[in-house]
Amino acid sequence: MRNIYLVFISLLLFSCESFVEETPKGNLIPETVDDLGMILDAFDPYDDNAITYSHANSILMSDDSRLPDIVASGVSSAGQNAYVWADHLYEPTSDDRDWNGFYHVIYLCNYILENIDNAPEGDGVYGRNFVKGNALVNRANSYFVLVNLYGKHYDSNTSSTDLGVPMPLESDINLTYARSTVKEVYDQVRQDLEEAAELLSNTADYTFQGTKPAALGLLARLHLYQGNYKKAWEYAEQVRTLMPELMDYNTIGQETPGQPDFGITNWPPFSGWEKPDVIFYKWESDFSSQYYVSDELLALMDQTVDLRFINFFTDYKYNSFDQDPNGYRCSDIADFNRGISLGEVVLTEAEAKLRDNDVNGALLALNAVREKRYVAGTPELTETNPDALLQLILDERRRETLFKGLRWFDLKRLNKDPKTAKTITRTLFGESYTLEPGSNRYVLPIPRKVIELNSLIEQNPR
Repeated sequence: MRNIYLVFISLLLFSCESFVEETPKGNLIPETVDDLGMILDAFDPYDDNAITYSHANSILMSDDSRLPDIVASGVSSAGQNAYVWADHLYEPTSDDRDWNGFYHVIYLCNYILENIDNAPEGDGVYGRNFVKGNALVNRANSYFVLVNLYGKHYDSNTSSTDLGVPMPLESDINLTYARSTVKEVYDQVRQDLEEAAELLSNTADYTFQGTKPAALGLLARLHLYQGNYKKAWEYAEQVRTLMPELMDYNTIGQETPGQPDFGITNWPPFSGWEKPDVIFYKWESDFSSQYYVSDELLALMDQTVDLRFINFFTDYKYNSFDQDPNGYRCSDIADFNRGISLGEVVLTEAEAKLRDNDVNGALLALNAVREKRYVAGTPELTETNPDALLQLILDERRRETLFKGLRWFDLKRLNKDPKTAKTITRTLFGESYTLEPGSNRYVLPIPRKVIELNSLIEQNPR
């Protein structure tokens, strides 16, 4: 892979300060299709121009995580604030890494989209449609995450007035923007993904590069969150026709019993983008593998037959054989892909079909996942009561997407229905905290530093 060093240095979006500084000696301003394509190869999250950036704080906010005091002492103040759903995660003068990270990706994508149609070909390493489609998929993913972090869950009755996030569609950083509505952001995400699906091929060299299944998988997620259930399962079905079958976890095992940190047999050992079932790879170095799984989630796992628990969970300390008094965690060898994975898509199909009154189709999709995630011979589920089956699907989705960045968003949407709404309680450093359904704290505050620089942006109520 080739890399390119761009002049995208500052992350102070929506300010009157210059975003693009003078080009450092030896750096390259992208001009050709190949130059623009190389932006998309910056997959390392430690790279300043990483296109694979994804969110971190929501992992600690969800009910999947448990943060013992001794561990919390080594976590950043923002991480501690996230765990207790504080009114503000960051100090007034501090940068919000999620806000900055995603808007940086959006800037890169806007730059590509402004220049790709008229850029000369270069050496032909990258195709024009590939580069344009990738920029659209990455911009869509970024806006989807941003609007679900900093805006309310999509509600067809209020989305046209609920505030979402600022939505620049051009790379001029001297412009300022107010917040678009949740509906406007969702509409733009859908438009970007539909266009990308027409431009992209079914496969790519690497899973951090966009493909047609990636665009369709994100569309399935988008429509599930909007409550467009028929469209959600139709897109999910399309993804399944284009992808190999789910990885059978019966074919893997721990190289060293009890400690997955030291390797899994028949499992790629290194980069997460090489792992099975990954459709579109996003990663964030937030130490999720050192967080502990909540007691509630552990109780939802059948530890005798669930191969996700058997193969990836450990009660040893990180990368050691010292017993961990704090309980179980999930090894990062499993990979916490924050993009799109096939297991999520199939469970989206299951949930959407059930909500669209197709009980048999929902059961087939649910059992398709379970067949690959439980010890061979585990009986299929046969539940046909819609309410009971929905809970089974939601529990499976929770197990399948552990630490992959969806649970916080799922909590927000499920809280809209009294049948699936829940109150979360936790304790940190001797103090108890409670998060009620519909709380303002489900919507993250706009960084105070951003509001100070741009008076057009209205703060979320705390």
